[in-house]
Amino acid sequence: MRDEVPIGRFGSGVLRRQPESTYLLAGRLRVSMIRLSRQIRRRDPSELTIAKLSALATVVQSGPLSVGQLAEIEGLPSPAATRLADKLEEAGLVERRANPEDRRGILLVATARAAALLDNRDRVGTSWLAGRLGTLSESDRRALERAVTVLESLAAERPWETPKAAPEEPSAKGGRRRPVKGVQR
Repeated sequence: MRDEVPIGRFGSGVLRRQPESTYLLAGRLRVSMIRLSRQIRRRDPSELTIAKLSALATVVQSGPLSVGQLAEIEGLPSPAATRLADKLEEAGLVERRANPEDRRGILLVATARAAALLDNRDRVGTSWLAGRLGTLSESDRRALERAVTVLESLAAERPWETPKAAPEEPSAKGGRRRPVKGVQR
């Protein structure tokens, strides 16, 4: 048994290796998340796909948004975000409105029906999960609280994105360049 195993490719194209115990934990976590998600999904009254639900939640929570902003937040190519927006609009869950700051721009705005759908879905799923968590011991719930904090951090990361360095402006003497304040590439 090797003590390191490959876990995949990241944006840099470099194959990273992890200790076998980390790899095994990742596999267990992935499978348990899939199973738990499937159990919650069975109780979902909305019948929307995961992609549509995610996009809709993004528009409700962060909107109004352009399709480009939706694509960026969801980590999707623009054509896929456009198709999702089309489907959500057809379902009466978002509306396209003119951007008051850019006459050529269009913003996606969630409808009242969208907010009600997400509220109902959240209430049903959260009630079921709260019931399951209520069966845990106090120490298991505290451990889960700590784990959720870590999972939220992992979910917020986007390893395929690299931090953008500030552009540099030439110095007056033609020497070293210095970063331009407040600007990111």
